[in-house]
Amino acid sequence: MLKKTVYIAEKPDIGRAVAAYLWPDGGMEKGKGCFRKGDIAVTWAFGHILGMATPELYGEEYKVWSNYPILPSTWLMKPDPQKKEQLDIIKGLIKEADVVVHAGDPDREGQLLIDEILDFLHYKGEVRRILINAKDDESLKRAFSSLRDNKDFYGLYEAGLGRARADWLIGMNLSRAYTVNARKAGHDGTYRIGRVKVPTLALVVQREKDILSFKPKKYYVLQGIFAYKGIPFTATLEPSENIPLDEEGRVLDVNLLQAIKLKVEKAEGVIRDVATSEEKQYPPLPYSLDTLQIEANKIWGYSPQEVLETVQKLYERKLVSYPRSDCNYIPASQREDVPRILAALKEMDVQGAAGANVDIESKAFNDGKITAHHAIIPTGIRPEDMNEQEERIYGMISKRYIVQFYPPHEFEKTTFSLQVGDEMFSGSGKIIRKMGFREVEREEEEQEGTPRLPDFAVGDKIAKGDYSILNKKTKPPKRFTEGTLIAAMTNIWKFMKADNPNREKMKEVKGIGTPATRDTIIAELQATSLKGKAVEPCLKKVKKELLPTPFGISLIENVSPSLAVPDTTAEMEYALDEIAHGKGNLSDYMDDVYSMVHENIQFAEKHLFPLPKDKKRTPCPICRAGILLRKYSQKSKMYFHMCSNEKCVSPDTGRKMFYPDDSGEPVVAFCPECETVLAKLNGKNGAFWLCNHCKKTFDDKNGHPVLKKDKVM
Repeated sequence: MLKKTVYIAEKPDIGRAVAAYLWPDGGMEKGKGCFRKGDIAVTWAFGHILGMATPELYGEEYKVWSNYPILPSTWLMKPDPQKKEQLDIIKGLIKEADVVVHAGDPDREGQLLIDEILDFLHYKGEVRRILINAKDDESLKRAFSSLRDNKDFYGLYEAGLGRARADWLIGMNLSRAYTVNARKAGHDGTYRIGRVKVPTLALVVQREKDILSFKPKKYYVLQGIFAYKGIPFTATLEPSENIPLDEEGRVLDVNLLQAIKLKVEKAEGVIRDVATSEEKQYPPLPYSLDTLQIEANKIWGYSPQEVLETVQKLYERKLVSYPRSDCNYIPASQREDVPRILAALKEMDVQGAAGANVDIESKAFNDGKITAHHAIIPTGIRPEDMNEQEERIYGMISKRYIVQFYPPHEFEKTTFSLQVGDEMFSGSGKIIRKMGFREVEREEEEQEGTPRLPDFAVGDKIAKGDYSILNKKTKPPKRFTEGTLIAAMTNIWKFMKADNPNREKMKEVKGIGTPATRDTIIAELQATSLKGKAVEPCLKKVKKELLPTPFGISLIENVSPSLAVPDTTAEMEYALDEIAHGKGNLSDYMDDVYSMVHENIQFAEKHLFPLPKDKKRTPCPICRAGILLRKYSQKSKMYFHMCSNEKCVSPDTGRKMFYPDDSGEPVVAFCPECETVLAKLNGKNGAFWLCNHCKKTFDDKNGHPVLKKDKVM
């Protein structure tokens, strides 16, 4: 008897591709949110149908930010109201299913997305897993022939669950703890704390501090231009032991080089050493999402988010494989697709396709390096009606695939030593023997060609040279671009503390965040609004460079150093990776997260937040214990001020006092009769001021009371 089977894809386009593969001749029933034929149904989610419950669902008291920590004993999930109908469709389909085929994206997030639906709907039947890396027929055929038990991916599910819960606990609790306590000290804005967001911001802040504190240092280089058998070449002085150098081996005293220059100008030289080696450079591996984002940003200036959106569109049109990949390798089984894909790219006249050799064995085909997904590669389907951005990204992906079928770039590397008098000069050169893959993909520095060295040997005499002293200056580190920040997040181990014993193993983690989230994190750090509310940006982009804002700097300077350094988040990512591979324990991981949350809350509550440089403290005129904090009302769309002391109220009304805002400063006025603080109110005829003690009223003029005798702070 045939089993009733339901396929659940992550998105509608994957669902349609699965249905088209299952029923190539059609004949299926197209229902609301699904396709059906016989005992088989294909449905889909819309990304995350379920979301982590908001704090108030754990208790009404959590609507108030000062109420924290929020540590759920039982985790609640909440259906997205806009996607509830699709959840009900899935519920109806799996109610009578014998088998569910999990067709989420082949990564941690995709695993979690479908598993959490099945868990929420209390499905207890058989679950199989299909890993779809591309939507073309060949890829789908391969995927359908390799269905696995979904239990094999339980570790991946737990890793996704651990990531989601950790991000929720850190974001909800620490954003509250740091924001509430910062505002008590007179800070504006909301400290949006994220497990990955904060150390990413810290990289940019630290880089800016390094640039601002950098003091350029002058140094000098003595260079000679020589010739042998009519071929010019360059050599640079190798300072002797008698010449004082800085810690980097540079000459700081120009007079020393002037003396040497005078000494060697009239002397002939002799070649003392020549070393030649045959070198090979192999093609770069196909793109993962992060390497594609880095290069597209460098070449075209595209933001990481633009690259992801573009490659996602190409994927949805079946032109490339799964885009959210952190892998640079291709399964060995896909060798059989090579002739077909290369023939298609040749027909499209993609650069280099005509010269590709299908018989070349690229190291990119390596099953041992494959995770849940593989590198981004073209499928061989002919694209139509692409815009300029799509053409460029597709061209990059295609060329990087094509070069796998080119021989290595071969060259001869030569270094030499030249003695002039009692001084030694050195130089190097490169002679290209075979262009190889560089015919298709050349580096910028090689486009101008490679300088040629003469064919000289030890003992050859060299005529007098033409010398010059080059004035050099040390340069500050470069500011991050969106591309180089992605690269830093990917290779976060480079920015960890040198004495961290786990630094080396972090190379295995592939950074903080995921290929699918890094672009979003960088975009959110630059955002001026979130969910329709104005927020203080932490980063700003000037041309291509990322600079921290004063608010971003303030955030990093006021959070716990353990939160800002990349080490903590990198180690959390390593722990998640261990869980995904069945080597770690989710319970232990969450214990560490709870400890981190508690430690940061304690830090926030004890931390002495310095007053922002552009502000002055205005003591509360009522209690004198608190200070007046500037706040924003969503209802009135205006700023106002109130006391940081939660217990402070008007002695006459027993209610909180609110003070108008004038260019960022509170307006505090006193009754000329009884010295009571006046309250600004709105009446039928407009604004006026009231003394709640003696009940006198005063007209308003430009946001201030009209007083015969006023006392304004």
